[in-house]
Parts: sequence; C-alpha cells; structure tokens
Amino acid sequence: MSVDYDLVVIGMSTHAHKLVSLAAQREARVAWVLDHQLKDAYLNIPQIEHILQLLKNKLRDRHKSERLQLFAQQISLIRDNFCQEEMLETLQKNGVDVIIGECKFQGKVQKSHILEVRDTSLSERARVFSQRSLSSRAYAIAHVITPQRKIFGLTANNYLTANQLLNLEDLPKSIAVLGDDSYACAIAQTINFLGVHTSLITNRNHILPNVDVAIARTLQAQLEAEGIEIYTNTQTTAVSQIEHSRTRIWLDNQTIECDRLLMPIAPKEFYSPSDRHIYQCHSDQDIAMIVKQTLQTDFWRSVSMHQVPTMINVSTTPTVAQIGLTELSAKQKYGPALYILENSAENSLCKIICNHKGQILGASMFGESAKLVIEAIAIAMQGKVKIQNIAVLQELQITEQWEKLHCNRRQQSKFKNWFTFRRDWNI
Repeated sequence: MSVDYDLVVIGMSTHAHKLVSLAAQREARVAWVLDHQLKDAYLNIPQIEHILQLLKNKLRDRHKSERLQLFAQQISLIRDNFCQEEMLETLQKNGVDVIIGECKFQGKVQKSHILEVRDTSLSERARVFSQRSLSSRAYAIAHVITPQRKIFGLTANNYLTANQLLNLEDLPKSIAVLGDDSYACAIAQTINFLGVHTSLITNRNHILPNVDVAIARTLQAQLEAEGIEIYTNTQTTAVSQIEHSRTRIWLDNQTIECDRLLMPIAPKEFYSPSDRHIYQCHSDQDIAMIVKQTLQTDFWRSVSMHQVPTMINVSTTPTVAQIGLTELSAKQKYGPALYILENSAENSLCKIICNHKGQILGASMFGESAKLVIEAIAIAMQGKVKIQNIAVLQELQITEQWEKLHCNRRQQSKFKNWFTFRRDWNI
C-alpha cells in the first residue's frame, strides 16, 4: 500500500518547525498538522516570548501606569505585524502541506497508521466535510510537553494561557502564574513589568529546576527584587471562582486571591499508538534521531547520529542560558574529580564545569551576554575545543582559574604519588 507522506509532524513547538524545515530541505513529502482550537493558537511559546519582548522594548520608557493602558493597542500592532503567516507560506512554497485542524489516530490500514484531521475553525456541520485522512511512513509528535496537574476545580474556563494573554483587551490588576520553567519565568517578568501584581507558584525548591542551582537562585532573587511574589515548595491543590470573577487558589495550608490564574501552556492530552514509526520530538537530539531513522537516503552506509548538547535559553532580563550538564548532574555522573569554575560580576554569574583535560561538560550563565557566551561554548563543545582555547572565556577570566586549579591539582597529585612511592618502598 502506498502512503501520502514520508513524514507527518504534529504540534506547534519550535522543534516541530525545525523538523519540518529539515525534512523539506531533503525533498521529502511532508505534512505539518497545527492545532487551531484557539485564535492565533499556532503561535508557539518562543514566538509569544518574542512578541512580549518587543512589547517591553516599546514601553520601556513609559511609566508603569501608562503601560497597562497601552497594552491592548501595542500588543495587537506587534502581533499583527508578526511574520508567522509568511513563515507558513515559505514552507508551503517548499512543498510542505500545512494543515490546520484537530487530529487523532484512527487505526491502521495494512502497515500504515491513519491520521484523521478535522478543521475545528468551522461549524460542527462543516467539520464533517473538512475531515481528511492522512497516511505516512512516519509520524512525529511535537507538542510542547506540559506537566499533568491534578488540581481540584481547574478547568479550561478558569485560567488563561499565553496565547489568550495576547488577545486580552485589558490586563487584570493581578495574575498568578502557575509554573517554574523558562516560559513561566519570562512571562511572569513581562506581566510584572506591565504593572500587574504578579505571583509565581512552583512546587519545586526553586524556579528553573533544570538549571544550575546558583544560576536559578540568582534569577529568582532578581525577579523578587522587581516585585514578583514567588512561592516555592508550594503545592497548588484547588482553585475556585469567587465574587467579582476573581480566583481563589489553595496552596498547601494557605490561600491567595488574584484576578486571573495563568498557565503558559494549556495541558494537552494526545493519544499516540506505541509504534516504531511514531516518534516523540521534544529536543534537538530527537530531531537528529528522527532525521536519521526516517529521512536517511543512503541505505548502504550507516549514518552516525550527531550528539547535540541540551541547551536552555530563558528570555528574561537579564537572560539565563545553559548547555550540557549542571554541577550536580556532572558530579553524579563523573564523581567529584571535576573543575568548577565561576566568574561573578555586577548582575552577572557564569559557571563552567570541565574535566582535568579541559573538556567542557556543561556551562550556565546569568547576565546580559548569557546567550552569546553559552552559544559560543556550545559550538566549542561540539567541536571538542578545550576550555583554555575559548577566547570568550578568557575575557571572563575563566581560563585563568582553570590554569591555576589545574596546576595546583597536578602539584598535589605529584606529591601524593611521591609519598605513596616512599611508603611502598619504605624510603
């Protein structure tokens, strides 16, 4: 049985866009299925963060009281000028079928899974006629992963998403953001900047749980200094609507009240059958694996999969960026024999983890130049460039620390070996 596509990508994340673009470059027959349940729902979170950053730049010189009044006008102008439609048109010109609708798997025909897609922007009667059935050699599920929260009283009607935030005509006076990842932190900072009383709630010990502890706590202190109330080690158990359309949130043994509750990404359940031709796509490493497994053109030669270090970017002000292992994960994997190098300056903190040979295992930074520095380190890690040969680290005086520590440890090792030799031979 023939199939319609080489690859069907489902979801609206940045990883979905990357995978679709790579597949199109290889002349594969590709379809990209976008969920269109909400107005402008095809904007993914990094795109929303970019729009909010443009808004901050426009309103930076305005007083806080003016920012709230100008929000609706300015956000609509920026959103309308956003080039998302141009990006989709470019993909379509390159042969990608961009399909907007709700989809679900509907069994198999011979060896191929069938994906049913319906246009949810149409009326109930019209949806029946818009239904399409797609077949493909492979599928990639690229929805943004959101933790499933068991919160009593939480429904889709009593919280905002980041997409809905962009379409508000007036901002509420207070918003509680539920989350601790890079998206939640960046959006909470922007909301607070606009003059909204902002709370950030997490059940972890600190925000950004996947980032180095020292770097994450530095950003947390920055956000608190700006006026954001951060609740850590706090379990959200229930929400309810109270008078004047406000929301009451139960946090362990206390309650807080706010005008709106915001969850940056709506929790989404998507059933996908367990099959070797259906892939999960949530990282650059997943993209590399899917390209290798589904779009390889040389059947006689095994293509080695390039190892892509995990990179995190947090678009706060100042920014946070990280590549590879944190100090804790590096010690768990390699033991204590590591070099932990730090550079701290006013409103900046950089931490590098490397081994005794100078090979970088991970790096984290908080500061205005964090993204540029970590991107340079990422290139160096992929090229296996050692720490002493990276110019940007010399400017941060990191290489001087490494040379000093390396020299001291080499000297200590020399003394240790010498005394061990003397004991063994009783000299």
